[in-house]
Amino acid sequence: MTFSEKYGPAWLLHKKLCKNALRSFSYAEPRGSGATCLLEEQVCAEAAEMVGVIREQAAKNCEMTGIDPAISLVTSVANVVCALCFGRRYDHNDKEFLTIVNINNEVLKLFAAGTLADFFPVFRYFPNPSLRKMVQYIHRMNGFMEQKIEEHINTFDKNCIRDITDALIALCEDREENRDTSLLTNSQVIRTVIDIFGAGFDTVIAGLQWSLLYLIKFPNIQDKIQQEIDEHIGSARLPQFSDKPNMPFTEAFIYEVFRHSSYVPFTIPHCTTRDTILNGYFIPKDTCVFINQYQVNHDVHLWGNPEEFQPHRFLGLSGQLNKELTEKVLIFGLGKRHCLGDGFARLEMFVFLTTLLHALRIEKVPGQELDLSADFSLTMKPHPYRISVSDRF
Repeated sequence: MTFSEKYGPAWLLHKKLCKNALRSFSYAEPRGSGATCLLEEQVCAEAAEMVGVIREQAAKNCEMTGIDPAISLVTSVANVVCALCFGRRYDHNDKEFLTIVNINNEVLKLFAAGTLADFFPVFRYFPNPSLRKMVQYIHRMNGFMEQKIEEHINTFDKNCIRDITDALIALCEDREENRDTSLLTNSQVIRTVIDIFGAGFDTVIAGLQWSLLYLIKFPNIQDKIQQEIDEHIGSARLPQFSDKPNMPFTEAFIYEVFRHSSYVPFTIPHCTTRDTILNGYFIPKDTCVFINQYQVNHDVHLWGNPEEFQPHRFLGLSGQLNKELTEKVLIFGLGKRHCLGDGFARLEMFVFLTTLLHALRIEKVPGQELDLSADFSLTMKPHPYRISVSDRF
């Protein structure tokens, strides 16, 4: 989440507000399942729905041509964010929903492409088709968000908090009674919803796309994950959050996906708050800085053979996860301004991945060349690929 204001009391409060809203609502009581919290209920339901959609797609397509898993992954993960932010999910074929998801993807692509104005601010005053298109997309996205927020304001009941948007509206209404929260404007509070929505699914989608690609490229790894699923979960129930600590190889696989693909090669830009010296280099105040996560994840001194995909590198002699090594993997940033949703993202990726592999065997389409290079964006996506699918049970 970006919190565009400079570091200071307002930024600290904005972060605290967002963190509390995520924690209090996501871990609220579930509404009707055996899940431990609302977040788990939403994630598990969407993961199961995704498996059903992929089955339907596979039934309509020839095994030789396979299916493109990207659309199902995008709509399922985006639905988790919609349920948490707006209290509702969308049908996978809903036109409004698909339009907003596509607009979000286009905005991310345009952000990644960059413009001269990023480096020479004076160019913002010159004709710029790319910048104009990005502004148009952002206005359309904001229009969708504002409509949903307006609907929430009109039906708001402080005794019935339905979702994160309601939780933030409640904070707005209480603001006059609290000197601290008076630092935030209405637009900043509402922007929090937009931040959560925009940041809430792209990294998870990219992580799942890379995960499926590695699984069909290295089928022996899929065998080991499914063996772990069978041993610790079985066929009688679906994966849950609580299964994650008991499945070290699956966790090691996810960490190796993060490390090897490094699909968020750089953090979003930050700014130094004062003159500082780092490793002998002088960095003036207000300098734009990034964390080069790709370099850390491919440092030969840390990993020995960084170009090889080896989940076992994260397992100790006893087969348990090496926490000291996993902490060296960078994907969600570092320090005070690391991604607030990293814990949610890891749990979500685990449940989506294990729910899919619990039910299905995925393989590469015959004759398909699998390419581990990426399409450039803020989050690096793999080149399009197709999978063939078969039921395990």
